[in-house]
Amino acid sequence: MHFRVISLRSPMARLVLLVFALLLAAWLINPRLHATAAPPTRPIPVYRVETIKTAMALTINVVWGTEYVPKLMAELKAHHAVATFMVGGAWAEAHPELVKQMRQDGDQIGNHGWNHRHPNQLGFDGNVQDITRTNRMVEAIAQVRPTIYAPPYGEFNQTVLNAAQAAGMTLVMWTIDTIDWRPSSSVSYMVNKVLARAQAGSIVLMHPTDRTVLALPQIIAGLQQKGYQLVTVSQLLKMGTPRTDS
Repeated sequence: MHFRVISLRSPMARLVLLVFALLLAAWLINPRLHATAAPPTRPIPVYRVETIKTAMALTINVVWGTEYVPKLMAELKAHHAVATFMVGGAWAEAHPELVKQMRQDGDQIGNHGWNHRHPNQLGFDGNVQDITRTNRMVEAIAQVRPTIYAPPYGEFNQTVLNAAQAAGMTLVMWTIDTIDWRPSSSVSYMVNKVLARAQAGSIVLMHPTDRTVLALPQIIAGLQQKGYQLVTVSQLLKMGTPRTDS
């Protein structure tokens, strides 16, 4: 048996060593070549944000009460505050000028489904379609794509969470519910509830009602007196860590 010895001084040996060295360098420099894929992040419902910032977010779900929306927007503007309007897609289609005004005023536009159907009854594909249809409508009107989703009725399960994630959305709930849709919820009840439970990172839930129009300026003034900055939900999410407890 004969073995052929290749001299390191030969051109062939030097070429082989050079190719090996280049491949090794590429492997070391580019982590994609040797890193394992990270597992997907499990979606969570966001009820509040843990933050050291003295900030809160006001959210207003809109699929009815259209006559009160301009009044709420005017109060926000008068008090130099912003809110996040979670709009239904069908409502946005019917009231494009109000959606445009929300964007112009600096308020955030979120997604509240197309026509307020129960998310738990739609299945994965149905929820993705419902969310995507609303996003497309808002984007066509206001040239901005929503990134947060407030499920109708505050209803969700793991399928809804997975669908929201697949649609590129963060599912947002609330910390403080004014229950303003209930006729027995007085203006003083709403104001006192929000101010008593206010904490950094809280998310307040409201709707367009006549009582909310009266309560909103008092809520804003009270929170501002306590030193709270009122920001959009997306701004609040950037200030800390989302939490699933209210």
